[in-house]
Amino acid sequence: MLFLFMILFGMYGYSVPISVFFDADIGWHRVEKLRTWQKVDATLFSFLISNQLALLATSFLYLVFVRRKIMRLPSESQQLPNINYFRFAIIAGVLSSLSEGLNFVRAGGFGAIGQGKAFYQGAVNDLALNIPYEGFFYISIALFAQFFASVQRKSDKYLTYLPPFLLSIAFVLFINLAIGERGTLLVSIVIFVLGYTIKKRIVKIGFSYLVLLSFLYVAFNVLTLLREKSVEYKGFGKFFATYDQKLYKLMNPANSEFGSPALNYRIFINQKPDDYDFKLGKSYTEITTAFIPRYVYPNKPKGIIFEFRDQYFPERKAMGSTAGTGFSSLMEAYMNFGYVGPFIVYLIFMFFLIYMESKRGREQLFADLLYLLLFNVFLIFSRSASQYILYTLFLYIGQILVVAMVYKLLPKQVFKILKTTDAKG
Repeated sequence: MLFLFMILFGMYGYSVPISVFFDADIGWHRVEKLRTWQKVDATLFSFLISNQLALLATSFLYLVFVRRKIMRLPSESQQLPNINYFRFAIIAGVLSSLSEGLNFVRAGGFGAIGQGKAFYQGAVNDLALNIPYEGFFYISIALFAQFFASVQRKSDKYLTYLPPFLLSIAFVLFINLAIGERGTLLVSIVIFVLGYTIKKRIVKIGFSYLVLLSFLYVAFNVLTLLREKSVEYKGFGKFFATYDQKLYKLMNPANSEFGSPALNYRIFINQKPDDYDFKLGKSYTEITTAFIPRYVYPNKPKGIIFEFRDQYFPERKAMGSTAGTGFSSLMEAYMNFGYVGPFIVYLIFMFFLIYMESKRGREQLFADLLYLLLFNVFLIFSRSASQYILYTLFLYIGQILVVAMVYKLLPKQVFKILKTTDAKG
């Protein structure tokens, strides 16, 4: 997880500066927001300073904790697969599909999907008592991955266990593919890989992994193009012949969502008044109202993400209530404490990451499950505000408890068909 976080940190933090230094084409519509977007200016150097301070905090913790080898994995055990992991996975998968199914119907069904990702997600977010399905979906993936890794017979893996699992999450997969939500699919794939290898220390990346990662990177960029209304798919060959230049540009992370935090940060620095009053930690207390729906608390204070969006990206607000801009955690740290903010915030965050890394693979279901779900928290850290990060963390913990409660309430007869001779539980 630490390795993956550093890869993401590098893509979010350095794809734009490197592209600018090497004069790569990252203009597109962003030049309209910041005239110096493709140039070396004070805003770019400010962004780099914050990145370097965050990297300094990470390096310090790495030298203190990781280099001292506190994160030793226990010896791999040859225990039978725990059937309860599979049962929990099915329950969580069904809950995710039911939750998304209810949201789908109430948001307008196929009519809402036809108006695009931002509209559909905004319509779901505006529902009274909408049900967040992502946590249940990731819980299902994480549990199944661990169980799947422990099953030895291939016939059991692919014929007995895989079909019912895929059936339980089928509707979630369908909706995300329909609206082109690549983020959820990408997170689920990574969580599965992390869960499948949770008891292994991967010390090198084989050629097959590189091929798979390259394929996925291209596939998700294709999905990004397909969700644009101006893009039409009329066959594999014609698609690549028509949109090859757009796809080529998307291969540079700076032209995708990885460039958004830099844009947010640089726009803020460019327009920041000289007498700007730092928030001194105020934005980090927004979690106190994060769980209260606006229809319950009509005067709920607007979060820092949406304050920034409404001021600098009003067109994004018109796209839907959840349409964000890729808010930068570095920017929030700077907005609160100046340049010392990135060092302090990343020091705290990375200490938590390293602590969870040291607890994985020790046959503790809750600890392993939380560790796997935290990937999405780490993924959004570089492009989200603290309110959303903490909200997501607490929501996942609550949904883990819901899955456990449902398991306890269901009659045991429901699980009789899942009993096998090569599984315990």
